[in-house]
Amino acid sequence: MYKLHLILKYLRKRRIAWVSLIAVTLCTAMVLVVISVMGGWLRMFKESFHDITGDIVISRRSLTGFPHYQQMIERIEQLPEVAAAAPALQTFGLVNINNSIRDGVQVIGLPLEKIQNITGFRRSLHRQYEQLIELANDPRTAAAERAELLKRARAPATFDKPYPPEFYRKLMPEAKVDVARWPGMIVGAGVVGIGKNEKGQIERPEGLYRAWVKLAVLGLSDESTSLDVSDKVERAYWIVDDSRTKVWQYDSSTVYVPFDVLQRDLRMDEQTVTDATTGRTIIEPARTTEIRVGLKPGADLWAAREKIASIVDDVMAERDMEFAMDPVVVKTWQQQNAKFIGAVEKEKVLVTFLFGIISVVAIFLIFCIFYMIVVEKTKDIGIIKSVGATSAGVAQIFLGYGLAIGIVGSGLGLLAGYLIVHNINELHTWMGRVMGVQVWNPEVYAFDIIPNTMNPPEVVVIVIVAVIASVIGALVPAMRAARLHPVEALRWE
Repeated sequence: MYKLHLILKYLRKRRIAWVSLIAVTLCTAMVLVVISVMGGWLRMFKESFHDITGDIVISRRSLTGFPHYQQMIERIEQLPEVAAAAPALQTFGLVNINNSIRDGVQVIGLPLEKIQNITGFRRSLHRQYEQLIELANDPRTAAAERAELLKRARAPATFDKPYPPEFYRKLMPEAKVDVARWPGMIVGAGVVGIGKNEKGQIERPEGLYRAWVKLAVLGLSDESTSLDVSDKVERAYWIVDDSRTKVWQYDSSTVYVPFDVLQRDLRMDEQTVTDATTGRTIIEPARTTEIRVGLKPGADLWAAREKIASIVDDVMAERDMEFAMDPVVVKTWQQQNAKFIGAVEKEKVLVTFLFGIISVVAIFLIFCIFYMIVVEKTKDIGIIKSVGATSAGVAQIFLGYGLAIGIVGSGLGLLAGYLIVHNINELHTWMGRVMGVQVWNPEVYAFDIIPNTMNPPEVVVIVIVAVIASVIGALVPAMRAARLHPVEALRWE
């Protein structure tokens, strides 16, 4: 009982020990804030990549793709854990937007009606999702209109044009073709200069959805061995929406077009060709560069990947397909994006490690302060030992003191960290308004807000480490106190 009494007394009366308590509090709060922000950033980064690719991706790096994908999709969709599967095309092209922007882009062909159940691409669209949600959340919107807006936001995205045919014909009255028949294109936000101002508000070019685009791609046959500019195919599109996936490499240089249109332009649809040697007519099957697969909720990602890989191998064996140098591979979304996700994970580990090293200062601070207390209380230690306290009991007093410092300090640090993390965006706004300090520049970062959630398992680990560190800091002073001889301690002046 005397141990607890002395621990609580020292905790209340020894103000010098409050310095170590403050150090533990600040270090705990600092690490919690850093790891929560970095962890939140990593989590949003992963969610964005997952929304783009779906759960599993079957792909071949070659731009010529692989055939018999329809048969693969049919078998894959028969698996009980699969929600849907759809082909996708990836290639490169040149765009001319209203004769004002000319640039090289990544071109992705998507069957939007099937992608709905596979990826979260729809949520990246402005006109067909973000704008509808904003209008639905406006308190001035009537209930019936709100319900209609939400219904439209949940509907599958399309490449349909936002205006009637006559509108487009009036934009280009001198055209010799029916411009209203041009297909729609969705552009990455960065391709057309969409960005954020200093307040974080999205700014779009005037007349974006009235702009035309000429896209040039190179048609590649399955036997292509070289690139020839004469194989270039040009097609005109109308911009019907813009996409902000919050992944820079997609938003800055990607355009999205209908899968069947791009497949024809690349000459990757079913082709009838004549064999130059035999003169026989051969039908080359349609090809794609990717198949994206969406799983049902609760499905085992890695088990599904193994089953899908087995199906792909079976189809390739049946059709005598062999790509020795560039095989068809089946990857989970983490494997597909490992290069980018791994880089962010390493940044999180590095920053956490650096702040952890800084926090080691708290251990040395506790050691120094406790050592001073032991020296100062040498006579008191002698009195305690002379009335029957054991060396282990004396050591337990100071170890318990360190434990109390750790528990109280980490508890206060947890509270401070929680308040800072959950109000970090408000604090950042206040700092910008009062002090002119802007750490998180909304013009630079793809995410609109600073991550403000804490990961409970990480919080528990940090608090436990803080408590253990406090006990470690008190260990040497406790051992010194335990080794003091009562007679020598009582003679201490």
